[in-house]
Amino acid sequence: MTETYRVTSTQKNTASLIHTNTHQAINAFFPRKLKPICGDEVLVETLKSEYRIKKINRRQNSFCRADNRGRKQHIAANVDQIMIVMAVEPAPTRDILNRYLVVAEIEGITPLLVFNKADIDPLFFVNTINQYEQLGYQTYKTSHKDPNTVIELKQQLANKTTILAGQSGVGKSSLTELMLPEVKLKTGKLSDKTGKGAHTTSVTQMYHDATLNANIIDSPGVWEYGLWLMDAAEIASGFIDFDDYMGQCKFSNCTHIHEPGCAIMNAVKQGLIKTNRYESYLRIVDSMKYWS
Repeated sequence: MTETYRVTSTQKNTASLIHTNTHQAINAFFPRKLKPICGDEVLVETLKSEYRIKKINRRQNSFCRADNRGRKQHIAANVDQIMIVMAVEPAPTRDILNRYLVVAEIEGITPLLVFNKADIDPLFFVNTINQYEQLGYQTYKTSHKDPNTVIELKQQLANKTTILAGQSGVGKSSLTELMLPEVKLKTGKLSDKTGKGAHTTSVTQMYHDATLNANIIDSPGVWEYGLWLMDAAEIASGFIDFDDYMGQCKFSNCTHIHEPGCAIMNAVKQGLIKTNRYESYLRIVDSMKYWS
């Protein structure tokens, strides 16, 4: 008998799973040739009272990041949304939001931009929120001290699989527990010395909330989010404000950095693309040199 489950976490040769319909939790072995990741949908067979993963179904998408050699490392699969959490403390590192958005656009994952700890400084993110709302992104200003600030965001989690993303210490776990009381994530405090968050999650883990029928994927916190080796065209495809000008450059292989007749550079000069977004694009492209 074969049943369909989703992977909630993986170990060396076993995986924790929940049934796609009943949400029954089990542990199952998998052969070396299979490499399931959190969020995968898998077929499980029972052999001598033992569960074994027989097949990994085709992934709709996957959330990835760079490994230490600049290769694409798959973190979670079949993700509907990415909840990108930024905070007043610790303040976002430069370009981290745009790096996450590049992956979201490439993989077809809906981004939810959450600006947290608004109680510390309500005006801290005003300009950023305005800019990204104008681009069409969904933004939310939240504080774990005020449950009313998460009502709208909570509604977005129902019947979806959402991965949490953001620097360590921005309040991902606290916000999740406010919205989904059934889910208990590890939380950490900011370091007094560095002002950075502690890495409280060591393995990617998916949790299920029965009330909202929501799946939340919590992955290890980061200080900086690294993109794997990409060319300029791939990175540009992750900037939605470039879309209207793509294909209009003089050269078909334009990198939008130095070429004459570049439609993107011309749009920046005309104020049609924000300078800070274009400069972020240039820095992300330049960062790829570290992998070559």
